[in-house]
Amino acid sequence: MDLGLVNMPVYTSLAAAALMLLHVVLMVLVIVQRGKTEVMIGTGTGTGSGEVLERSIRVHANLTENAPVFLIGLGLLELITGSTVWVLTLGGVFVIARVLHAIGLSMNSGVSVGRFIGTVGTLITLLVTASYLAYCAMGHL
Repeated sequence: MDLGLVNMPVYTSLAAAALMLLHVVLMVLVIVQRGKTEVMIGTGTGTGSGEVLERSIRVHANLTENAPVFLIGLGLLELITGSTVWVLTLGGVFVIARVLHAIGLSMNSGVSVGRFIGTVGTLITLLVTASYLAYCAMGHL
């Protein structure tokens, strides 16, 4: 591989754009819940509708906790390998997993199909991306 060439992270950019839109939607849902519960800071635990607000905050925060590290890894992988079907697949599965997780957790705080599939999809894509990235990087040592 010619290290002088820089691959443009096209697929990572698409995944980032989708995740940014999801982030905005989840942020708006938190704002709406804050307006409904009149809780402007914190979770409002102890109030009658505090659980819905708390769940909205956690849905938004969970995306915020997982998306950045994934996008960094995916972007590095795409810079090393190019815009391959692997990068596209990993990005697509991660985005779908995050959407399913957000829907599942938004609906109830217990176990749900969306939350389960979203969590498993997130874990798998993080592990595969990290492993493939490490493999590719070690090949250049």
